[in-house]
Amino acid sequence: MSRDFEFKALLRAYRSGIISEQTFETEIRELENGGHAVNGNGSGGFRAFGKTYQTERAAVVSFLDKVRAGEANGGEAFAAWAEVCTTDCIRTGLRVVAEREAYHSRVFAQRLAELGGEQRAMTTEEGRKFTAYLGDRRVPDNEKLLKFVERVGKPEDAIKPICEFAELLKEDLGTKEALRLFAEDELSTAKWLYESCAALNAPKAESAKENEKRASM
Repeated sequence: MSRDFEFKALLRAYRSGIISEQTFETEIRELENGGHAVNGNGSGGFRAFGKTYQTERAAVVSFLDKVRAGEANGGEAFAAWAEVCTTDCIRTGLRVVAEREAYHSRVFAQRLAELGGEQRAMTTEEGRKFTAYLGDRRVPDNEKLLKFVERVGKPEDAIKPICEFAELLKEDLGTKEALRLFAEDELSTAKWLYESCAALNAPKAESAKENEKRASM
């Protein structure tokens, strides 16, 4: 990759607000000193998710493959839940979430192919079990929501790894922007499920408080 192309990519990233002024200046200095500003992040390779990859591209390919598989499983899981959902107010929302997960998988599979990567990641055993759990008509919807909230945690915390990884990308600006949109989708999904969980479990919580109050009298 030519130095002129690298400079233009950094300039576009800075002007669009993708990287800070400090990061822009640091990368430019490395470029001027003959460093390869876009293939690593200053750690003798590309450091992400506690691992060191040879290049940024290698990290992106690995991430896209894993997320592609995970989102495909998510699409199946939420579709299975929607099929057995008995709570009218969330059934259509679950279908929206299922479609959202599925299209994420398709887009990331396409991007992976564009980068010359292979689809190697498979659905994990944990993922298969979670799909079976969500598709179990014997489990009430409010309990499934509680399980999801327990599994994912706070919505803002759930998307942090995506945002942090996107922030590291300097060369693959196409994937970087896709990850920003992906994070927004995931945040929206998590918030909706979190709020649905609170709403559907509120009556039980209130009933428990009333029972405790009567028992203490």
